[in-house]
Amino acid sequence: MSTPYTPPAFEENAFNCSHCHAFSNMLWGIGKTYVYRSGSTVEVPNLAIARCAHCSRYSFWYEEEMIYPMDISVDDPNTDLPQDVIDDYNEAASILQLSPKGAGALLRLAIQKLCDELEPGDGDLNEKIGKLVGRGLDSKIQQALDIVRVIGNEAVHPGQIDIDESPETVTQLFKLVNLIAQRMLTEPKEVQEIYNQLPPAKLAGIADRDKKQSPAIE
Repeated sequence: MSTPYTPPAFEENAFNCSHCHAFSNMLWGIGKTYVYRSGSTVEVPNLAIARCAHCSRYSFWYEEEMIYPMDISVDDPNTDLPQDVIDDYNEAASILQLSPKGAGALLRLAIQKLCDELEPGDGDLNEKIGKLVGRGLDSKIQQALDIVRVIGNEAVHPGQIDIDESPETVTQLFKLVNLIAQRMLTEPKEVQEIYNQLPPAKLAGIADRDKKQSPAIE
């Protein structure tokens, strides 16, 4: 299960550090900022520096955008996701700051692969989500799937959502992917593991009960 994540944001007092990944207070230096170049001091306007209170490392911000470090850490992927989905998730995280659209498209691909595993056979992502709904998929998880599907698709076919103008929207998609995995993979697995620990005689009794309840096949 993933832990809560607060992305870096300009002048925020605390967020998850992109160096140590800890949620930590940030100490800001804003105003006239100077850097040393070739033995002299040069003033750089619109440059701000934040120091992580946990690891003491710095992030640099120019015109309210973080320019160093380039990586924006997000939640680690749920370990119950298939490996190829984890790979897409991690690749999306690695390019989030440079290309929010690319990250959104990769997360949509990750959801496509997950739905292909949960609902094998023909059909596009929208159809497979519909089939999962028909099998009793929770409405909130259906909404989460559709959010990633639609916003990720906007990354490839732009419409009304400008992902480049709102990278924090894509950051939220990472949380939704892990939420989907938690509800569709982790929780059923945990229930099954506990169920399998029941005494064999009890399991046999449950199986016999369910067999009697099943309609006869003519």
